[in-house]
Amino acid sequence: GGGSGGLATSKEAVKQGAKKVAVLDFVKPSPAGTAWGLGGTCVNVGCIPKKLMHNAALIKETIDADSAAFGLSTTASSHAWEEMRQNVQNHIRGLNFKYRVNLRENGVTYLNKLGKLKDKNTIEVTDKKGKVSEITAARVLIAVGGRPTNLDCEGGELAISSDDIFALEKSPGKTLCVGASYISLECAGFLAGLGYDTTVAVRSILLRGFDRECADKIGSYMEDHGVKFKHEVVPSKLEKVDGD
Repeated sequence: GGGSGGLATSKEAVKQGAKKVAVLDFVKPSPAGTAWGLGGTCVNVGCIPKKLMHNAALIKETIDADSAAFGLSTTASSHAWEEMRQNVQNHIRGLNFKYRVNLRENGVTYLNKLGKLKDKNTIEVTDKKGKVSEITAARVLIAVGGRPTNLDCEGGELAISSDDIFALEKSPGKTLCVGASYISLECAGFLAGLGYDTTVAVRSILLRGFDRECADKIGSYMEDHGVKFKHEVVPSKLEKVDGD
């Protein structure tokens, strides 16, 4: 895995005296076809693009809410999703490149290949062209992270996930965020802040496992800022209609 864990551990292994260290990183495209480069979830489909898009939403909300009070006639009534998305992706690609350079500078070999353990010291690896080979290692550290769970209902393949939203080439428009934990709420928050009609489908409660008073305050704040909630619902069917 070439995310935060794999990158940090590989470089530390070299510092601690390991003679040969490699990072094996390969991203299987999401069902919607989204893939990305070295750096893991945070860099590519998590913290970095999320915070950049949150910042865009905060800037728009500030302009809309405060410009008149300061004698400014400008408002941010419209949002150019495509331009924001391109700038965010350009920034991510720059980070992907820097991570590769940093591994090389620290004596770590980067392998853009998908790994499969054959035994405790042997890994079968497949590159993007489908070529299969084997590598061996005294120690294997697994740091592959996680991926979103796809909707298990009829038409579930029509939905996109948080793996896709940050690279979406066209504005998402009216959006339903399925789930009420922090990733869904974060996406709903910046989409609503950018001016998109946004609803959250809540199966049970917001932010299960978190402090209830904080969760309730977050829900109230989001409702005050335009996010709609449908409680105790789960999707049973998704259907694509003409024009959508």
